[in-house]
Amino acid sequence: MRSQPPPSVGRVSSSTASAAAQSLPSIRPQPIVLVVGSPYGIDDWLGGPAGRYDFVFVNNEGAGAEVYLEDPATERIYLEVEHFGRGVSRAVTASVPPGTYRWVCITDYTIKYSRPVVVTGDPLPYDVHGIIPVTGLDLRIPINSYVAWITAQLPTLTHQAEQLRDALRDGDAAKARRDWLAAHLTYETLGGAYRAYDETGDDINADPPRGVAPDRLADADFAGFRKVEAMLWHNRPTATIVPYVDALVEAIERFTDELALPNAITPIDMGRRAHEILEDALQWDLNGIGDAGSQTELATVDANLTGVWQALDPLRPILRKQNPYLDQTDEQLRLTQQLVRSHHHDDGWVGLAALSVRQRAAVNAAVQHSVELLSHAAAIVDPRNATTDRGPITHD
Repeated sequence: MRSQPPPSVGRVSSSTASAAAQSLPSIRPQPIVLVVGSPYGIDDWLGGPAGRYDFVFVNNEGAGAEVYLEDPATERIYLEVEHFGRGVSRAVTASVPPGTYRWVCITDYTIKYSRPVVVTGDPLPYDVHGIIPVTGLDLRIPINSYVAWITAQLPTLTHQAEQLRDALRDGDAAKARRDWLAAHLTYETLGGAYRAYDETGDDINADPPRGVAPDRLADADFAGFRKVEAMLWHNRPTATIVPYVDALVEAIERFTDELALPNAITPIDMGRRAHEILEDALQWDLNGIGDAGSQTELATVDANLTGVWQALDPLRPILRKQNPYLDQTDEQLRLTQQLVRSHHHDDGWVGLAALSVRQRAAVNAAVQHSVELLSHAAAIVDPRNATTDRGPITHD
């Protein structure tokens, strides 16, 4: 049975208000208007009773202002307003527990701190977990570790794609289908990299074009694994498929070269990937949109789940310190992968269309719950500016 989603990890930005914050009425009937640009950054609101607050921030300071409500004792932030320019206003809703805070106003050139912000009263009826800002530099070691893992998988991917080409050249369609699946699943485990390069990514694994009938996909204009899939499972002559696999092998070689470049995976990419891998699986594969004839949607989801584990692992030193739902996330991912793999038998994977309504709903619910839990990790490792000089980076 699916458990209820946990309370929000304390990030409440200008574009995202937590469900928890919406569960209580606002402390004041009208939003509190705060002007960024006073001598202390913000000194128009310096506290009140604990609860839900609606704020409107106005930037009179300069381009690129960011605002945090920070507990200076722990460096955790309980509200943030992301980059907004001079003269721009942002509306924010936040739940503020009892404590002593300060406003931190960051521009391109300055960091200003307000006088103490004192919030009093009883604890809130739900948990609000502040976030210690994770910077781009904090993420450099996890990125390097993750890129190294991906790079180590690429020789296997290249070899599998070459085996697929050899099978097609030999006219062995049955072996080519098996080789296609092996290579495609290897690529799908590299989920943290698959959106890093739009053009090369499309050359490797472009989605089937929308609005094209399944029996016409083999003739549609697209490339990569899905194009080869459409041709293989619609019984096109193997010799006609070889040029598409040639192009696929070349694209994998380009991907290998591009991955070696600096900033191949950025801090923003690293923070979001584990969450986005399963979000895309839910949107595409579990809706049957990504399939081009093989009916191996659940095999792809299983590979994506493996990719999630690999994208999360380098982030664990950060997440162990900040994510109260990490153990729950791990358990949910294990249960989800176990459920997906229950539809793999000796004769292969059960196609999505062959699942009963109840079975399909169970898989969707498990993946959706995993996505919800992964959103906490994404919020924590979303790169931010540090509010103080923390000294050397450590990953103990």
